[in-house]
Amino acid sequence: MRRSTVALIGSAALVAASLGCTSNTITAVAPTPPATGSVATATASLKATAPAVQSPVNDQRTSALAPTTFTASAAVAQFASVALQYRFQLFNDAGALVQDSALLNSPSWTMATTLTPLKRYTWKVRAEYQGTAGPWSATASFLTPEQPPAFPGPIGNWQACGSITRKLDLVICVWNAVGPTNSVGDLEVTKRVAWLLRGEGAGLLLKASGENIVLWQGRSFSATRICYPNGQIYKLMNDAGPGGANSPAFDDNGFVEPEFYVPAIDPSRP
Repeated sequence: MRRSTVALIGSAALVAASLGCTSNTITAVAPTPPATGSVATATASLKATAPAVQSPVNDQRTSALAPTTFTASAAVAQFASVALQYRFQLFNDAGALVQDSALLNSPSWTMATTLTPLKRYTWKVRAEYQGTAGPWSATASFLTPEQPPAFPGPIGNWQACGSITRKLDLVICVWNAVGPTNSVGDLEVTKRVAWLLRGEGAGLLLKASGENIVLWQGRSFSATRICYPNGQIYKLMNDAGPGGANSPAFDDNGFVEPEFYVPAIDPSRP
């Protein structure tokens, strides 16, 4: 083959290669945004410590099915002082996500969702800042309590107590109609006293943990206290709970934050 022929073939090959490169130019495609309602994600590149889980942990059995409060220590950013936010995630005993808290301004989350009785749940938390995320905390676990039973016995004519003006006598009258022997019975007294005093603003007291709380209407209430809109509470039972005297009272019990007040609810509602 003559040198002129080889040169011609080489030139054709270079042109073809040049055209091939032109036709395969890569075009950048914008990422698809997450679907509405999906759990937000953040790039795991925030230089911060992981929060330390505090409560509930170590298969602790919570005192109510709702609400549940999760707490952790604050994370610390390593290279700058910035206002971190926090994301909690709760999982059921099958490992499925139950709820994502979305971003919160402190490492504490009170979740109102009613959980399933006698189940094991796990949770974790991390810090986030402007779309970047720090490491997840260790995974914590807790157990849920039994569903509080319905009051088993018949309840007498408590409505007739409504004409009584002295508060202690009113409580005694309702107490006699109900006959409480445990926390569930105590709440039956409390919600009826609150209902009879609803005209002056009496209501119920939300209580998430501790003794003598009962789940009703999807919320956790103090079994023995009524509350007023300004946060003032009155104790209606002494030595309350199973095995106690559950005796009637009307004692000033101080104040709580008004946000824990719930207006009286008709006690005939299930």
